[in-house]
Amino acid sequence: MTQMNGCDDFCGCLSDYLDGEMDEKCRRIIEEHLESCDTCSTMYETLKTTVLACAQGLPAEIPEDVREGLRTYLRTHCKKECV
Repeated sequence: MTQMNGCDDFCGCLSDYLDGEMDEKCRRIIEEHLESCDTCSTMYETLKTTVLACAQGLPAEIPEDVREGLRTYLRTHCKKECV
């Protein structure tokens, strides 16, 4: 996958990116997007924190700014009133 059109495409690839399961070209595209998009960067940091916490078997406290960024993203993109 070398063509990505928008944040939905990037968010769909974050797990593969985190796991190192993509070629160098895709990796660079993801990294460039993460540098310029606060929303996807927040999603990535949240995913990374979650994966790390699960791997360690320890509860992790999500920083308030990350938590609020995730809430904002979900409210905007999922259109659920109870997020």
